[in-house]
Amino acid sequence: MKEIDLIKNDEYLSGIIKDDTFINEHLGTFLRVYESRHKCEGCKGLEECKQLSKGERLDLKYDGVLIEEIEYCEYALEKKNRESLLNRYAYCDVAKNLVDLDLKNVQYSEEQKDLYLKLASILCEKSNKGLYITGDLGVGKTYLCTALANSLVKEGKKVAFVKVSNFFNEMKSYIGNGSEMIDRNISILKKADYLFLDDIGSEAVSEFVRDDILFRILDYRLENNLITIFTSNLNKEELLKHYQYDRKEKSNLMNAKRLMERIDILTDNYVLSGPNMRRN
Repeated sequence: MKEIDLIKNDEYLSGIIKDDTFINEHLGTFLRVYESRHKCEGCKGLEECKQLSKGERLDLKYDGVLIEEIEYCEYALEKKNRESLLNRYAYCDVAKNLVDLDLKNVQYSEEQKDLYLKLASILCEKSNKGLYITGDLGVGKTYLCTALANSLVKEGKKVAFVKVSNFFNEMKSYIGNGSEMIDRNISILKKADYLFLDDIGSEAVSEFVRDDILFRILDYRLENNLITIFTSNLNKEELLKHYQYDRKEKSNLMNAKRLMERIDILTDNYVLSGPNMRRN
């Protein structure tokens, strides 16, 4: 088939074609766009993209003159939307595979329905109190909370979603030479409209973790009536014991109780049961 016939028979380019003379005058442009767009045939994602720049293909516009432009494919646009959402978090530890979740599209089981409704009431501002969500591994605590967090961000709320053990490891790395970063991160978590502390109780305890960071954050949030949501594999009694002892097995029950008092006032308890979603 002649090059001009390739252009004339192409479903996309046929809408721009004027006549054979027009095609011949711009044949190089038409062929570049034809080749670029045909590289996308059968593509299933950015991982297998054949374009020079992943997710970018050539597009043509005609408005008196023929204009060659860059167009982003659907997979590239999805990636940009995900990145845009994550960048709107005040602090973000959301797993990449959960970025597309929100309360409108999240799939939940019968066991998760009641928790879903409680989280939806927070989104609708029908509840002004947080939750302390406990349950076995993989029952969907983080999954459902991420859906709420993403929904809140989409509505323009200032949200911090924190993997607790990751956060405290980061904070410890600043000790000695990064006090400004410590204060900055504490301020972000203190003042977020909604704070999610995911997997609390998984971190190693020290006075620095319990008293210098976590207590300061929760005390501020309690005084300012800001919603805080916790997930944990530990119930509150177990969490009290967790915070009573530091790495040196030094006991400080009073400071642990002071911390737990704030968690108690900030939250209602919720126990989520069900099968391990990660194994299904």
